[in-house]
Amino acid sequence: MAGMPSRPLIDVKEIEALLEQRIKSLVGELLPNARKEGKEMCVGSIHGEPGQSLRIHIGGAKRGWWRDFGAGEQDKGDALKLVSAVLFGGDIKRAVAWSKGWLGLDDSDPAKIERVKLQAKAHVEEKARDAAAEEERARQGARRRWHQGKALVRGDLVATYLGRRGIDLSLLGRAPGAVRYHEALQYGFGDDAVVLPAMVSMITNLAGEHIATHRTWLKRDGTDKAGVDELGLDHRGKPRDAKKVMGRYLGGHIPIWKGAQSCPLRDIAPGTDVYVSEGVEDGLTAAIADPSLRIIAMIALSNFVDLQLPPQMGRLILLNQNDPIGSKADKAKKRGIAHHRAQGRRVFLVEPPKGAKDLNVLTDMRGAA
Repeated sequence: MAGMPSRPLIDVKEIEALLEQRIKSLVGELLPNARKEGKEMCVGSIHGEPGQSLRIHIGGAKRGWWRDFGAGEQDKGDALKLVSAVLFGGDIKRAVAWSKGWLGLDDSDPAKIERVKLQAKAHVEEKARDAAAEEERARQGARRRWHQGKALVRGDLVATYLGRRGIDLSLLGRAPGAVRYHEALQYGFGDDAVVLPAMVSMITNLAGEHIATHRTWLKRDGTDKAGVDELGLDHRGKPRDAKKVMGRYLGGHIPIWKGAQSCPLRDIAPGTDVYVSEGVEDGLTAAIADPSLRIIAMIALSNFVDLQLPPQMGRLILLNQNDPIGSKADKAKKRGIAHHRAQGRRVFLVEPPKGAKDLNVLTDMRGAA
């Protein structure tokens, strides 16, 4: 209709896609001090000084995505947001105008616009294919890592580690089938790689498919999780995390203990309560306290809101941890509780002993000794 504003010939999503296609050249333009490390370009910050805190993906399904690990949670995003952060103090409108000029886009040439749109569409489709292929490779790799592990037996390093956490698997009569011992699992890549023993745990979805593998690297004598002496520091100068997940685990769980029923989680009897821990150690602590319980681990509180659960279950009972009020963990927990209650589930919490971080209190006692 006359007088109504026309739709831009090239929209923002298409500009983002075109920037992603030329991400290596874009980084060279914006941040000439950036240096290539694998599939990433690294620099100190959006101000461009040499360093490693700001990391930009230049390959694979994450191409164009970046994050400044030395800054706040909001300092991350796509290629267009990188332009806005580096050049315009976060002003997206100015970043769009600059990007159109850098890409050589001219709204007055309909034929060129059509070619550009097709080019952007092809990039989005290619990225989706890359993402699907990467997810499948990660899933297959996760399964291989778990199958390389061995069933837990008395005296192995996982049993040693759990025993130091006050978890005596002999009290259960058998070892949890989803948890295994890997004698020599690589952590990291290249010059930073180290090989250590590890506890590897299967992560499944509600359909029972093995979708990811949780890994906890251990000290060489199994007395504790691997620490800075074994793993070193990350690019932020912080101790590397001894716990990692291989594969996409959203919505999945580690089947810690089946309890009185030997069936998969999806087939539990109507009204069966499901106990949910954050990690393997909390879950096994609860299993030893009452081996009749059905217990799963959600891996991380960020997964709580997406956790897949059977509709016929009884209560959802969270094995709570003492997270500081208002913390990121506390907020994720509250979002998950609200979500599951909105789904009609009855949600209850089992609180850890007073003054303890979690149900596995021996960890706190040993650390304070």
